[in-house]
Amino acid sequence: MTVAQGYHNLIPTTGLSEPIDTTKPYDPSTLSSKTVLITGGALGIGAAFAREWASHGANIIIGDINASDGEALIASLRTSHPNASHHFVNCDVTSWESQVNFFKEAARLSPNGAIDMVVANAGVNHVGHNSTFDKPVASKSDPDAPSEPSTKTIAVNITGVSYTTNLGMFWLPRNGKRADDSSKPKDRCVLLIGSIAGVVHLPGQTPYCMSKHAVTGLFRAMRATAYMSHGVRLNMLCPYFISDSNMFPRAGEAALLGGGAGGARFGDVVDAATRLVADEGVIGRALLVGPKIKDEENGVEDEVAAWDVYAEDYKDCEAFVWRWVRLMNTIEMAKGWVGWVRDCFGILTRSLLCDLAASSRVEAHKWFSNV
Repeated sequence: MTVAQGYHNLIPTTGLSEPIDTTKPYDPSTLSSKTVLITGGALGIGAAFAREWASHGANIIIGDINASDGEALIASLRTSHPNASHHFVNCDVTSWESQVNFFKEAARLSPNGAIDMVVANAGVNHVGHNSTFDKPVASKSDPDAPSEPSTKTIAVNITGVSYTTNLGMFWLPRNGKRADDSSKPKDRCVLLIGSIAGVVHLPGQTPYCMSKHAVTGLFRAMRATAYMSHGVRLNMLCPYFISDSNMFPRAGEAALLGGGAGGARFGDVVDAATRLVADEGVIGRALLVGPKIKDEENGVEDEVAAWDVYAEDYKDCEAFVWRWVRLMNTIEMAKGWVGWVRDCFGILTRSLLCDLAASSRVEAHKWFSNV
């Protein structure tokens, strides 16, 4: 694609990888011997990730409040893949203490004593909470005030994901060096599970849509800095409605997906997630997964289910943004450590002078008050 005049490519400056070509193959064997944490992985797509990645030799550690299904999943993984180490840890993602314990336990249980990948998968969507938020009614105790809306969706989908991401950025840089090549850092990856609801607006699902837009905001804010600062690849998966996942009752699925292109397929969602975690060259990328369709306008002949949803971010930047970012980087490089020390001294001195001036004004006020 020819970049329009006045627009510029910032991808090299940000350190992101190039947009993903999902028609090209990738090597899932890179997951072998890596320790992968999955929140909310007892059921659904989290459990599907666990089964797929365990088949490639990964060590799976599930954190969930659903102990019965979580333990059953781990038991099946141990039977199918006895050479790896698989564990379940009870974890409430809305609790900081619970997540801290989850990460500590995961590092202790990991065969290599470290964590290599973190998947912030735990999420909820309460249909009833969506409807009461959009259509508040008077509470029984006060006709002039609605009932307090539930914040469970926000707690799980925003607070929980932010806790998981923060802990991932703390623990992943501790995973050391590669055993086969000490000069090359070990791969580290955080995968955020977003949604189509974090990319487009879905009327009638306000709390869920709001929460998934927050996940998208987290991804876009950290997609470059996570790798530049911590060596962590931060990627995001945004599934469309999954038609064979029992996300909705049959009637609801028919109403949402009937007459259109259909929903995303479970296998395509798992494949896209596997690409994002296994391909060590994918940095700061998000894949939206929906029904397989052709993009004939852009010359895509094959049907594709996964699309790089933010492929053009930083690629076609308005001239001011491009110049401003490059100018800021140039100034930082030119100043170096000497400039940093000088700036810090100036800021601290300014703060001290402001404090002295404020103190002088107070003393002057006291003196005039006593005259």
